[in-house]
Amino acid sequence: MKLTSKALLAAAGLAAFAFSAPANAIEGGVLPQTKAGLFIGSSAGVPPPGIYMFNQVFTYQGNITGPLTSTAGIGTHNSFQAAVDLQGFLFVPGWTFLGATYDAVIVQPFVMQAVGNPLGATPLLLGNTSSVESGIHNTYIVPVELSWKLGTSGFAVKTGLGIFAPDGTVTGLAGTGNVGNAFWTFQPELISRIWAMALT
Repeated sequence: MKLTSKALLAAAGLAAFAFSAPANAIEGGVLPQTKAGLFIGSSAGVPPPGIYMFNQVFTYQGNITGPLTSTAGIGTHNSFQAAVDLQGFLFVPGWTFLGATYDAVIVQPFVMQAVGNPLGATPLLLGNTSSVESGIHNTYIVPVELSWKLGTSGFAVKTGLGIFAPDGTVTGLAGTGNVGNAFWTFQPELISRIWAMALT
């Protein structure tokens, strides 16, 4: 009887986890530091000792819909777009700790973002907004990353703690009027990878 109740409890917990809706852990009006699950393109593997520079450039576009988004009776097409450039350095001194390879990362993001309506106008009385911001986003620092390569299976795991320093471009009373955020953000990392092994 006890085994059945434990199995039912485990199944209920698994179902609650599997079918729960995603949640956003961010305050309203504040821009997220990165898209959910993104670690600045980090890989679980580590290259040979050295100092590496990397650059990532990406853009994304979308539409805002919902209450107070119509544009003078034309429709609800309020667009947003962003262009992002990340300049980063990966430091691999060749040290090991607890069987893991140590590395450190520093990344400086540059961001341009725009929110507007089809006509580019700003009829605030109708609830529409239009804005363009650009500048330096908060510097991303990972002082310690540890990567374990597990056996010959091609499986690697990396863990670390990413930190966004509040040094980005900020405006407004609360510091939330531009692409930077006026507060520290701590982002734990856990990354895994399985890569294909060449057959000989």
